[in-house]
Amino acid sequence: MRKIKQLVIIAGAIVIFSCKKDDDQSISNTAPEIEAQSFNASEAAKDTDKFGQIVAADLEGDTLHFSLTENSNGLFAVSATGSLSLAAGKKLDYETAKSHSITVEVSDGEATSAAKMTINVIDVDENTAPVLTAQTFTASEDINGTTIIGVVVATDAEGDDLQYAIVSNEDDLFEISSTGELSLISGKQLDYETKATYTLTVSVSDGVLTISNDVTITISNVNEAPIWDDSSIIDDAAEDIDDTVVFAFIKATDPEGDALTFSLTNDANGLFEIGSTNGEISLAAGKSLDYETATSHTITVTVSDGVLSNSEDIRIDVIDVADTMIVSTLAGSSRGFADGTGANAQFYLPSGTAVDAQGNVYVTDTSNHRIRKITPDGTTTTFAGSTYGFADGTGTNARFADPYGITIDAQGNLYVTERRNHKIRKITPAGVVTTLAGSTQGFADDVGTDAQFSDPQGITIDSQGNLYVADRGNHKIRRITQGGVVTTLAGSTEGFADGTGVNAQFGDPVGIAIDGLQTLYVADSGNNRIRKISISFQVGGNSTIGTVVVSTLAGSTRGASDGTGTNAQFSAPNGIAVDTQGDIYVADRNNHTIRKVTPTGEVTTLTGGPSGYVDGTTADARFSSPSGIAVDTQGNVYISDMGNDKIRKITM
Repeated sequence: MRKIKQLVIIAGAIVIFSCKKDDDQSISNTAPEIEAQSFNASEAAKDTDKFGQIVAADLEGDTLHFSLTENSNGLFAVSATGSLSLAAGKKLDYETAKSHSITVEVSDGEATSAAKMTINVIDVDENTAPVLTAQTFTASEDINGTTIIGVVVATDAEGDDLQYAIVSNEDDLFEISSTGELSLISGKQLDYETKATYTLTVSVSDGVLTISNDVTITISNVNEAPIWDDSSIIDDAAEDIDDTVVFAFIKATDPEGDALTFSLTNDANGLFEIGSTNGEISLAAGKSLDYETATSHTITVTVSDGVLSNSEDIRIDVIDVADTMIVSTLAGSSRGFADGTGANAQFYLPSGTAVDAQGNVYVTDTSNHRIRKITPDGTTTTFAGSTYGFADGTGTNARFADPYGITIDAQGNLYVTERRNHKIRKITPAGVVTTLAGSTQGFADDVGTDAQFSDPQGITIDSQGNLYVADRGNHKIRRITQGGVVTTLAGSTEGFADGTGVNAQFGDPVGIAIDGLQTLYVADSGNNRIRKISISFQVGGNSTIGTVVVSTLAGSTRGASDGTGTNAQFSAPNGIAVDTQGDIYVADRNNHTIRKVTPTGEVTTLTGGPSGYVDGTTADARFSSPSGIAVDTQGNVYISDMGNDKIRKITM
């Protein structure tokens, strides 16, 4: 009974459920509801990005399905569930369209609805890389670092400021400014003949993006001056070289290969010449070199391509060649007195020697008490003096007592020392003899005849006309102005001492000479030395003496050795002279030789040897107690050969 009751309940439930279903099918279906909607989409959106969800409603709660019925140029896509995105491969562009309208349809499976959708495009700052094309510029090979070759130009869509730089710089020759100005690096040079084209890599940046490209610089040729070749050969020239000998070969090249011509724009006063096409340098026809006159010459060689030229100074050193020096007798024979030419003239113990600019030689003929004049051809005459005594006057009306030293000034006036009269005499070119200074034997600094000397011997004159006297008996060096004012320059009592002024000592100073620098040299006979006196003058010229320093240039004990400084020896050196080169010549009386002393004190024997009389080469020549000595502007040396009573000449 219980089971029957359960079956009745189940059947009733089934009946009730069936009735309910029939009731639902009788209700009508409504379309989904959808409204117009707006969405925002970035113009940078990708086709995978979802930028919106379309919203729709269905009263029956049916599942909805979305689709596009109107699509703006196929830009968009909507998923079945209503997700909005870009169609595959599509992009938005704010600058093209700021918004788009599409129609979206929604369906519940039976009914559909549609609505317009607006998609607003959001602007995005779209930076694009600058545009730089390959560019070409032309540069002249002679430009410098200040020349702008050209301006590299790039563009930028956004108008950003651009910055330029060189990424690859061939041979590191070029630079570029931040604004694109292309130039040569300072100090660099271009050369068309070496390289005619350069390729650079230039970059340009807008601050975010960078791009690069090639920039080509083509070099244009410019006519360039010829170039000196390092293979040029410039040899020293021996002073005896012939004018046909080529001693220098100048070589040059022209960058453009033009024919070159050579010339001398400074030929050392016509001394040299150069081959116009081969650059060969030689002496000009008939010209010669002389080491003693000039140890070097500077010439200017110019090479030209016809348009441009290049010049360079070239120094030619002259090689000294041992001169064949010949000793000859200018005048004199046996002892006596006679005017005449050459050996027809006679002298008696000639002592002092001087030579003028014309080559005339003046001799103090000591024991004849006369001043003799010898012309270059050897003609001897009596210029002043007669018998022993003292008298001022003209020519032979004047009288001397053992005249010894002699010197000459630029005007041709002679100055003579007298051993026995203890005076300094002046002789004009007309032969007028006067007394400049001195009186009786003694020692006194004063003016004119109030001054005193004792056995004055050597004498010389400076460029201002001041005289310097080797006052042998007083062992001092005296100075005489043109006004006759006598002072003591150096020396005190007899002895030997280097020092300043009167602190120095001499022993029988005999010879004295002066060089072009106003330095005095003394033949200190009793000390067998050559002394040097350096004088500094006070401001205002060679008038007021400043410091006087006496030193020993050469010599030591009595002897005949060559050497330097105190390693050399002399024996009663007598006359002394200085040539234009500053070399010193000494009549080494008791060695019967002529010695040469360089400014640095190197002593050599020029000629002579045992006492005798021989003319010939310097190796063969002989002298006897040579005394006075002088040198002319050509370097010829004149000697009063006292023991032989002759005037000798060494021809250089």
